[in-house]
Amino acid sequence: MKMKLTTIGIASLFCAWPSRAETNTTASAISPDRISLYEVPLVCPAAPQIGCGSRAKPILLALEKEAPVTEAWLNRGGTVIAVVWKPEAKRKDRTSTLKAISKQEEFEALELSGVAKKKAMKDFLSREGWHRGGDVDRLSEEEAGLIAARLVRRIQAKISVSNEKSEAMKAEFNAILKQRFTGPSDPAEPDIQERLLNVMERHLDEKDVTTLKETLPRSARPLPGEE
Repeated sequence: MKMKLTTIGIASLFCAWPSRAETNTTASAISPDRISLYEVPLVCPAAPQIGCGSRAKPILLALEKEAPVTEAWLNRGGTVIAVVWKPEAKRKDRTSTLKAISKQEEFEALELSGVAKKKAMKDFLSREGWHRGGDVDRLSEEEAGLIAARLVRRIQAKISVSNEKSEAMKAEFNAILKQRFTGPSDPAEPDIQERLLNVMERHLDEKDVTTLKETLPRSARPLPGEE
C-alpha cells in the first residue's frame, strides 16, 4: 500500500494538526454491524512500534467530519483504522466516504474481513490502545521521547558526555520534537535541525559538536540494531 509520508530525519520531521477528541461512545453501546475495520499503512517510520500520530490525526479528523461517521479510531500499532458509522449510514455511503477521505489524505485502506476482521473487532471493542483524533497526540508524544532518547544514544556512541548533560539534552530534544509533532507550526521558527543543533551547542564544546555534525546519521529512523 502506498501513502503520503513526510520524510523523517533530523532535518525534516512530521508536522501535526491541532484538534480535540470528542466524547467516546462505549464499546457496549455499538452494534458490530456499525463498525468497519481497515488495514492502513500508518506505522511511524521513526518509531515503528507505534502508529504515527501526526500522520493519522488529519485522517481521523477528516473522517469524523463526514455525515455518515460517528467516530474514527487508530490502533496503537498504526495498522488498523476503525470507523463507527451512524445507524442510518448505508453501505454505499460508507464506501464513498472512505474512498473520498483516502483520496483526499492520500492513503490506502483495505477493509478487513473474515478472521482478520474478527480479531481486529475483538481488539477494538476492548478499546485498549486505540486512539481518536485529538488523542493520537499521545502517540506523537511517545514518538518524540523515543527519537530524543535515540539521538542521545547516538551522541554517547560518538563522544564522551556526562549523564547530567545527556539527560539535559534528552529533555530538550524531547520538548522540541513534542512541540513539532503536536503543536501549531510557526514559519518564523528555526527548522528542526537548527533547533536540535542549538541544544548540542549549549551543552557540548565546539570540537564535539563538529564531530557530531560530521558523523551523526541524519535520519531519525532506527538504524539496524537501534531501538
